[in-house]
Amino acid sequence: MYKFAVQSKLRFPSSKGDLTVEQLFDMPLKSNSGFDLDNVARNIFNDIKAIGEESFVDSNNNNPRKKLLENSLEIVKDVIATKQAENSLRLNKIKKTEERKKILDAMAAKKEQQLSQASLEELEAKLSALEE
Repeated sequence: MYKFAVQSKLRFPSSKGDLTVEQLFDMPLKSNSGFDLDNVARNIFNDIKAIGEESFVDSNNNNPRKKLLENSLEIVKDVIATKQAENSLRLNKIKKTEERKKILDAMAAKKEQQLSQASLEELEAKLSALEE
C-alpha cells in the first residue's frame, strides 16, 4: 500500500495542508491543536462516508475517489498502529529502567545494612584490608 501511495503521489489532508506519507510519521497521535493522526484519519473516514454507500446490486458503482480514500485510510491506520507499537516499546523500556534502578537501590541498602550490622572486629578487619 505504501508503493501505491508513492506511485500515485498520495497526499493526506490536514489542518496545516496536504501531507506526504513521510510527514504522517512525524505527526503526534493526538494533540490539543488538532494537528494529529487521529484527525487526519477521521477526516478521510468522513470523506468516504460522504461519497455514499456501496450498492450491492449495481456492480458498476466503482468510484475511483472512494478507492483512493480507502487506501489513504489504511495507510493512516497503519502509521497509527506503528506509532502505538513504538510508544508501547518505549514505555516498557522506561518501566524496566525504573525497576532496575529500584533493584539496584535495594541492593545498595542491603549492603549498607550488612555493613552497619557487622561487629567492630569485622569492620576493623575490612578497614585494615583496604589500607594494605
